[in-house]
Amino acid sequence: MDVEYTVTENLHRNRGGQLVQIDYQFDETTTIETTSTASSTSITRQNKEKRNRTYDATITREQYQNLANRLPNPLPFEAFINVLRPFIMGFYTSDELERAFSTLDRDRSGSIHIDELSSFLPILNDTINGDALRDYIRKVDENFDGNMNYDEFRSLVLRGIGRDIICNHL
Repeated sequence: MDVEYTVTENLHRNRGGQLVQIDYQFDETTTIETTSTASSTSITRQNKEKRNRTYDATITREQYQNLANRLPNPLPFEAFINVLRPFIMGFYTSDELERAFSTLDRDRSGSIHIDELSSFLPILNDTINGDALRDYIRKVDENFDGNMNYDEFRSLVLRGIGRDIICNHL
């Protein structure tokens, strides 16, 4: 199975330069190859099936504030955007990932635990719960402590698991 994706990001600022809206469009194409052999002949067939999915996300500062008011200890909008970018893009530049990790590691323990991740994700995926987050974390939790150190967090982003959480599919 091959997965290809593109992510488009558009930032909107007001006249004062303040970020007021961010748009993402995520297009994913999955190619699945199957091989079948007819039992009565020696003919082997290879089939390729392509599946496409598109996700659009628009987040305004105002929408964010309305949602964040319902959460205990939410991230400020700018911090939220700093974390969102590598999560949804699936890659990062220079120190973006370090900033995102540091932003989520609010107790400065050197790891991100479920409560810290919960300060970020419910804004984008309001159906996510603690059990589902634990399942996602288990996919990268190499030391089985239930938390994510920097390397595990990096793996979550690079493997697209963070994007899967946001796009709400397994």
